[in-house]
Amino acid sequence: MKFTSRREEILAKLAAKEAAEKAEKADKAQKELWTENSKPVLHADHKLPTNRREFVGAGLMAGLSFAVVPGILSTFGQEALGAPNCAKAGTAAAGGAKMPGYLQIELSGGAAISGNFMIGKQAAGAAFEPLAAAGYQTLGVTGVPTLDTSVKGQFIASSQFLAGMKSVMSAAALAKTVAVGMAGTSGDDTANNPLNPVQLATQVIGNPGQLVQIAGTGRQANTLGRTAPLNVGQNPGLAKATIANEGSLSNLVNPGLIATRFGGNVQSSVAVADLAHKLTASKLGVFSAKDLNQEVKDLIECGYIGAKDLLTEFTADKLTPTTDAAITGTPFNAIPVATLTGATTAAPNSPSSLKAIIMAKLLSDGLASGAVIELGGYDYHGQGRARQNQKDFEAGQTAGLALEVAHRKGAPLFIAVTSDGSVSSGNGTDYSADNGSHGSVLMLAIGQTAIPGTNMLQIGKYADSGAVDTSYATVTAGTPAAQALAITYNFAAFAGRMAQFEAVLAANATVNPFKGQEAMYQAFANKA
Repeated sequence: MKFTSRREEILAKLAAKEAAEKAEKADKAQKELWTENSKPVLHADHKLPTNRREFVGAGLMAGLSFAVVPGILSTFGQEALGAPNCAKAGTAAAGGAKMPGYLQIELSGGAAISGNFMIGKQAAGAAFEPLAAAGYQTLGVTGVPTLDTSVKGQFIASSQFLAGMKSVMSAAALAKTVAVGMAGTSGDDTANNPLNPVQLATQVIGNPGQLVQIAGTGRQANTLGRTAPLNVGQNPGLAKATIANEGSLSNLVNPGLIATRFGGNVQSSVAVADLAHKLTASKLGVFSAKDLNQEVKDLIECGYIGAKDLLTEFTADKLTPTTDAAITGTPFNAIPVATLTGATTAAPNSPSSLKAIIMAKLLSDGLASGAVIELGGYDYHGQGRARQNQKDFEAGQTAGLALEVAHRKGAPLFIAVTSDGSVSSGNGTDYSADNGSHGSVLMLAIGQTAIPGTNMLQIGKYADSGAVDTSYATVTAGTPAAQALAITYNFAAFAGRMAQFEAVLAANATVNPFKGQEAMYQAFANKA
């Protein structure tokens, strides 16, 4: 380079020297960071890591990456020896069938689920038998209800939850959806009802998700919701991620130090990941089976392959629903996509709407196996029916968006809607008080190509008084934990995973309380 003056030359050299010193300092700091990040973090109350995400979470995968990257250039020409086939979770099985995701929507405060989905007084499998008019009045329903026939289930025609679903679901999606109710009491206004079985459902599905096992919007450590977890199948080793918005999705993708080593150059990073895999396979080949367990060998190799996948497959445009043409290509009925995702100012319900769309995409694309959405404001007794209807509509719209996204993505989905307690009405219009004896659970499912099969549309029953009949279906009628177990039981039937359900219960020293009583507790037919 030519300089116009001696002064200009001296200044340029000083600048170059300063830049070199900064680069050296930054390189030193980065190496120190690598060293620190490579230290494993193992907790006494956590099980030993057994999958790639747990290795990464414990710092073991980062340590391995750092150990091999400096010597990568010397490995050209080496061949992998017996590299395992590291199958990805969440992909379609033979014949194109997808494994369904599990979504739980928690309505915090005691929602009137029983004022939207009608639980009758009929025995299991019988035709709907309405309660006495006085009983319905306590549920906020005037007179004998007329059931809606646009969705398979027992929704009252005036249900605001159903209206919310219809506001965003296409006719084709509604035709593939079924709703099942379960009568069951629970405590009012408390997070201590163990109604959330997402950990058990995730293990029953036997699918860790390509990026995370459980995604949620709440703060409960085990469920990422608000409700207490079911005490069967709790596993602190399950990978979890809190999702607040689209920006949170980038936190799911962390290929470790390989990406930063090359300043974000994906092509170079992928080449390193490939070489790391080959080196690992060749080095592991010298160990005998007694020196290094084969499962650990496979986990290490799959970890390197996984790092490459994170660099190439899970880019931001593939994770965010607003860049997914299958989701955004068509308005949700009369509602523009931008309104639901909060991209416009006229989006009164955008927070829960966007969460529903995000969670449904994660589940439909196999990026997560279970998800939880917590919706607040359902301790709404005494606030007037207009406000109560608005909140029920919001809950229905949230569920409807998730079902519609699953339909657009060609994936099956199971949703459980739960609440802590319930409410009662003294005049058949507005809800005036808490009343956990009116409790119920709502299960919604959409099939991949057709409506799921059912054996019946309700589990348990109500008495003419409008309260749960606790003398019938006694396993679930008065026990929230058993209700959560029944949710998972029916999810397993819907997913065709009954054998896995039994196996997971056995591994947790739990007996299936519904065995031999399928006619009373299994509403969903076994998927072939």
